[in-house]
Amino acid sequence: MILKGEMSMLNVLHLQELDIDKICTELKLKRDGSPQFFLRIPIVLDCAKLDFNAIKKVPLQFATLKNRLLQLGFVPLGARNMPKDMQEVLLKAGWTIMPVNNKSNLVNKNSEDTLEKQDNIMSGKPPEELRKKESATSSSPASSASPGTKAKPGKKVASLTIDRPVRSGQQIYAAGGDLTILAATSAGSEIMADGSIHVYGALRGRVLAGVNGNQLARIYCSSLQAELIVIAGRYQLLDESNTTLIGKPAMIRLDNEKLIIEPLS
Repeated sequence: MILKGEMSMLNVLHLQELDIDKICTELKLKRDGSPQFFLRIPIVLDCAKLDFNAIKKVPLQFATLKNRLLQLGFVPLGARNMPKDMQEVLLKAGWTIMPVNNKSNLVNKNSEDTLEKQDNIMSGKPPEELRKKESATSSSPASSASPGTKAKPGKKVASLTIDRPVRSGQQIYAAGGDLTILAATSAGSEIMADGSIHVYGALRGRVLAGVNGNQLARIYCSSLQAELIVIAGRYQLLDESNTTLIGKPAMIRLDNEKLIIEPLS
C-alpha cells in the first residue's frame, strides 16, 4: 500500500443559508448546464457565512443536504469553517470535518474577486472585464483570452487561445470549440473544452475535453503530467494508468469507451 498526499483542486460550496431547496435548485441548473463536468464531482461545504444560532435549531438539515447532493450526482466530501460546538452535528450527519487551508486560492477570504470569477465560469457567465471587452470588439472565428475566462455564451467559437501559464486554482472553459494553451498548466488548475485541448507546455491539473459529450475530442500536450484526464465523461487518473508517457509528449483519444494514451509524434 502507498499513501501519499496530492495537490488537487476541490469544488467548494459556500453556504450563506441552509435553504436546501434553493441550494439544490441552483446546483441542478449548474449540473444540467455541463453534465459531463459535474458527473460525480466532489464537493466541500464552506460554512463560514452561516447563521450558527439558526442552524442549532434544525441540525438535521445537514443530513438532508448530504442526501440531496447524492441524489443530484455530487459526492459530498466534508465541511469546513464550522464552530467546534457544531462539529458533532456534522459528524452525526455523515460529514467529515475538513481543515481550513488559508493559502489556497479557493479558500483565501481575501480572494473574493477570484471566487466570483470562478463561480461565473461555472454558471456560464463571463467575468465583468471580459463582458466589457466583448462589447467593445467585434466577433471573430477565433479568440484569445486570459486564464480564468470563458468564451461568450451563444457565440460559435472555433477556438480559445490562452497565451500565458494557467495557475493553480484557475479554471478555463472553451465553450463550443477547442482550447489551446501556449504555456504550461499548474497542479490544481482545471481546463475544459467542448472540443479538443492542445497544451504546448507541461499539462498538469485536471483536463476535460469533449465536455458536452463529443467523443471525437482529443487532448494533445508536450509533457503529460495531468492528475485527471477526461474525454466525454470517460475519465482516467494518470497515477492509475499503465502509460510510459508521463512527462513526455502525448495524445489522448477515446476508443470504445476507453481512454488511449499515445506518443505525440
